[in-house]
Amino acid sequence: MTPMNNLAVTLAVRKRLKDHDLPHGTPWRRLGEYTGGSLCAACGERITSAQASYAVDFTPNSTTEGTRFHRVCFEIWEHECQVPE
Repeated sequence: MTPMNNLAVTLAVRKRLKDHDLPHGTPWRRLGEYTGGSLCAACGERITSAQASYAVDFTPNSTTEGTRFHRVCFEIWEHECQVPE
């Protein structure tokens, strides 16, 4: 995987938030992990087991798989959720 471009991820997150493809708000739970295989909800790149990531749930007691982010992508998403629309 090539190093992620923070500007490109920021623009992708803004578009996905605007299009309601990403949730906008405070997560119910986030779990830091090093588990690969999933795609990042922000940048669309595969998360490898060598990369810090978050599994994020928005609904308490949900049985569905949470949204997954690279750590950096999660931080960008979290920041963009705080920016007024």
